[in-house]
Amino acid sequence: MRALIVEDEPQLMAFLSSLLTNAGLIADRTTTIDAALAALRSTPFDIAIVDRRLPDGDGLSIVKALSTSDTRPAFLVLTARDAKADVIEGLNTGADDYLIKPFEPEELLARLRVIMRRRNPKRSLVITAGNLALDLEGRCASVGSELLDLRRREALILEALVQRVGRVVTRDVLIEAVYGFDDLIESNTLEAQISRLRRKLKEAGAGVEITSLRGIGYMLRVSEAVC
Repeated sequence: MRALIVEDEPQLMAFLSSLLTNAGLIADRTTTIDAALAALRSTPFDIAIVDRRLPDGDGLSIVKALSTSDTRPAFLVLTARDAKADVIEGLNTGADDYLIKPFEPEELLARLRVIMRRRNPKRSLVITAGNLALDLEGRCASVGSELLDLRRREALILEALVQRVGRVVTRDVLIEAVYGFDDLIESNTLEAQISRLRRKLKEAGAGVEITSLRGIGYMLRVSEAVC
């Protein structure tokens, strides 16, 4: 899941970015309304966490600007503006939730999970392929009762592939699913991570294999022995 944080206070921005990253999300960051709108119109995000007091205006204008967009993310307004009228205004503008600063980190994460379940009520939280089970909410993969020891980016790659099992996933799509705006990506970084993931799946007997399509991308296939 990809999140955009729109916050101009550096310490809080760093904390939110770390919190979301540790929860298995890709966290991109902007500090202004204009930058946020540019990011949201060019990149598909699942959720945006938006402060109201930004250098160039009220963050609610971001919610309002994308209110009719078919590709709008879910919006969580995170702000110190705690008057009842402010909360009502935020929700009436189109925010999916409204959380007051200061906040408990676990409450924020719980609210994000609730928002995403509400937006995708029919989405299965566990996807299976071969002998592999991927828990999208818990951000973990298992084969039988054994959890796979995956690094964060390996888990993100696996999620992107499992959600498209049997289909080609281009390198660009994988990079978008795994890396944030500020990440430095060396030419062979993705390939190295896929190589490690491929080895771990094989050693665990996951019953799936990652096939490389030279110059195009990758595909997750269920092994013939499992079919």
